[in-house]
Amino acid sequence: AAARALQAGLDETRRNGKLGGKPTLIVHGRSDALLPVNHTSRPYTALSMLADGTASKLGYIEVTNAQHFDGFIGLPAVLPGYDTRFIPLHLYLNRALDAVWAHLKNGTPLPASQVLRTTPRGGTPGAAPALSAANVPAIATTPAAADAIRLSGSTLVVPD
Repeated sequence: AAARALQAGLDETRRNGKLGGKPTLIVHGRSDALLPVNHTSRPYTALSMLADGTASKLGYIEVTNAQHFDGFIGLPAVLPGYDTRFIPLHLYLNRALDAVWAHLKNGTPLPASQVLRTTPRGGTPGAAPALSAANVPAIATTPAAADAIRLSGSTLVVPD
């Protein structure tokens, strides 16, 4: 019975994207080749924003130079260059969870949808320099206009 109820709930979400005004942040790495943003998070974000309208509390954070295989960053023998080209997306998961918690506990505004521009560490594969704050900037509460993701009609507009 529990499995059927879970499946029914998932089917409802798939059909309409309604989150019912629940505070939600989606974090996705722009460099993800297995789960491309154009086939996953971008269309879902647009669907959900349209479904919930002005009641939507969905924010979409698209992180440059990131993909969901953080575990490979520290394995240069397996995938050389991951450490020099990608930043850890998991850091932004934690920051997004902290932002939702602050919203729920203290009423802190959720960050607006945005492209978060990171800087790869560079260097030699297998010996990339340590991450610094310059590599992984904070999620802005209100992003610069050039980084703001917005809905225009039924189209999600994402800056390059």
